[in-house]
Amino acid sequence: MTPQHLLHTLDALDPLADLPRTGWLLRGINPCESIAAHTQQVALLVAMLVDLCREAGMTVDGERALRMALVHDAPEARLGDVPMPVKTPAVDAALHEVERSIAHAVLPSSLAEDWEISEARETLEAKLVWAADKIQMLHKLSIYESQGRRHPMMETMWKNPANLRALDVAPVRAVFEALFARAGRPMPVPTGT
Repeated sequence: MTPQHLLHTLDALDPLADLPRTGWLLRGINPCESIAAHTQQVALLVAMLVDLCREAGMTVDGERALRMALVHDAPEARLGDVPMPVKTPAVDAALHEVERSIAHAVLPSSLAEDWEISEARETLEAKLVWAADKIQMLHKLSIYESQGRRHPMMETMWKNPANLRALDVAPVRAVFEALFARAGRPMPVPTGT
């Protein structure tokens, strides 16, 4: 990687600071967090999940997990945030190919590889990023609700089992359970890990 490529990457990802999380806008939350703010919180969560996993005796590559967290939404710098209600399996597959193309266009090869590993969701590190993405969203939901910023569509976010990820990782499950307990909500029955 050259210094010029590094600067190109920063230029390409800069829009994330101003792009809102579309799902919040659809739920009447305006202003709402940016994609960059979400990414920062996901990275912080991943760092803490890495610590929890290590405390539980698991071996985890913290650097790899953080790298994946920092680039997990990188394609949204060009694509924007496509909310879940719009996605169908066919749309999701097509969107993934576009995201892959963008990731390889805007990221240096080493970070594009981290993005690919994250998207595969097979390694422990990728599972932590995958889970942190939803933990952050649900935590932000609880913050917005505590501020009195509510919308009828927000309730579905608490009830959607697709928002529960990597429950086969004990520390992740414990965080989801604590988050739902703190919000005074029942945790939905998961449809998978």
